[in-house]
Amino acid sequence: MIKAASFKNYRIQEFIQFISNTLKIVQRHDPAKLKIEAWVSELTQQHGQLEAAFKQDTFSDITPQLTQLDDERDQAIVCLRKLSEGYTYYPDETLSAAGKKVMECIDKYGNKLYSLNYGAETATLKNLARDLQTDAECVAALKALRLEALVQQMNATNLKFEDLFIERLEESVQYDGKTTKELTQLTTEAYRILVQYISAHALLTPSDKYSSLINLINENIEHYNQLVERRKSSSEAEADTTAESETTPAG
Repeated sequence: MIKAASFKNYRIQEFIQFISNTLKIVQRHDPAKLKIEAWVSELTQQHGQLEAAFKQDTFSDITPQLTQLDDERDQAIVCLRKLSEGYTYYPDETLSAAGKKVMECIDKYGNKLYSLNYGAETATLKNLARDLQTDAECVAALKALRLEALVQQMNATNLKFEDLFIERLEESVQYDGKTTKELTQLTTEAYRILVQYISAHALLTPSDKYSSLINLINENIEHYNQLVERRKSSSEAEADTTAESETTPAG
C-alpha cells in the first residue's frame, strides 16, 4: 500500500524534488516490465514543464523585490502590535486605552499575521489598514499613540506587494500556456494516476519487484512528510516564543 503524501503542505521546490525522486525510483525498476511505462512518461512530461516554469519564476527580477516587500510589511505589523501592546501597560489611562483599542483591532484578524501565506496576508492587511484608518475610535487611538505613519507605511508596502505579485503572475503567465499552479495540479494528478496503477498491478500480480518499488516510494513519501512535520513543529515553537515575548510585560 502506497502512503499518502502531504502535497498541500509541501513547498513548490519540495514537491518538484519529491516527484523527481519518485521518477528516479520508478525508472530503476524498469517501468516497461512493470507495465507502467505510459504513466511514467506522462508524469515525466508534467514534471519537466513544472520544473521549467518554477525556474522561470525563481529567476524573475520581481521575486527578490517581493521577498523584500514581504519582509517590510511583516516588520511593520509586528512593530505596530508590539508598540500598541506596550502602551496597554502605560500608566496614563488615555494612552493605555488607545493601546488596547489598536490591539483589539489587530487581534480581530489574529496575532500571527506575519505567518500567513502571501495571498492571505495581503488581504488581511488590507482589511486591517481599512479598519484602522476609517473606524473613528481606531483613528483616534492611532493619533494618540502617534502611530498613523506606521499604519500608512504598512498599508503602502502591502499595496506595492499586491501590485508586484500580480505583475509577476502576468510575467510568468505562462509556460506552454499554463500557470505554475495549473502545472502543479497536472503533475499531482499524473503522480496519483501512476501510483494507482502501481498499486493495482501489485494487488493483481504481486511480485518482489512491486513490493520493492512500493517500499522505496513510501520511504520517499515518509521523508518529505517528516520534513513538513518538523517545519510545523519548528514554526509553532517559534510562534509560541514570539507570542510569549509579546504578551509578557517587561519586569
